[in-house]
Amino acid sequence: MELILNRSLQWFQCQLHANELPLRHLFAHVDRTTTGPRSLTGEIRKSLAGCEKLSVVSSTPIECTLCEVTYKKDLSTDQLYSMEI
Repeated sequence: MELILNRSLQWFQCQLHANELPLRHLFAHVDRTTTGPRSLTGEIRKSLAGCEKLSVVSSTPIECTLCEVTYKKDLSTDQLYSMEI
C-alpha cells in the first residue's frame, strides 16, 4: 500500500483492540466457556483475583525518536489522541 500511495503509512494500532481477540481466544482455551464479560471461572480468573491490589513494578523507559506526522488529516481520532498524549 505504501508503494501505491508513494508515501509511508503509520502501522501503529491500539493495543487494546489488537489484543482483544487473541486474549478472548486464550481465555476460551484455558478457562473454557464464559457467559459474560465478568464470568471467567477457571485458572485465569483465579490468578487475576486481587490483582488490582498488587504493587506497581518500576520500569526503565526506552528512549526513541518519533517520526514526524505530515498527514494528520489522514489519522483517525484514536491515532490523533495517541499522538497528542
